Amino acid sequence: MLSCKEATELASRSLDQKLPWPQRLSLRLHLLICHRCRHYINHLFFMQRIATKIEQHIEKGQAVLPPQARQKIGARLQQQNHSS
Repeated sequence: MLSCKEATELASRSLDQKLPWPQRLSLRLHLLICHRCRHYINHLFFMQRIATKIEQHIEKGQAVLPPQARQKIGARLQQQNHSS
């Protein structure tokens, strides 16, 4: 049986490459009994999907910072420059 550390390492590796079937099976068995690893891995895959979507938006030129957000960031930067 995998430890939680081994399970999370395998899950991370599975983002970049297909795991051999014995490792996939071990990971699935571990996830059946460990709710903390299931939760962690669900978040890991969620973050991967979000990062992929952001990358796609950037490639399409759709990633634009709204004007209001730009103004807030600019105001904060000016505040920090004046207080330094």
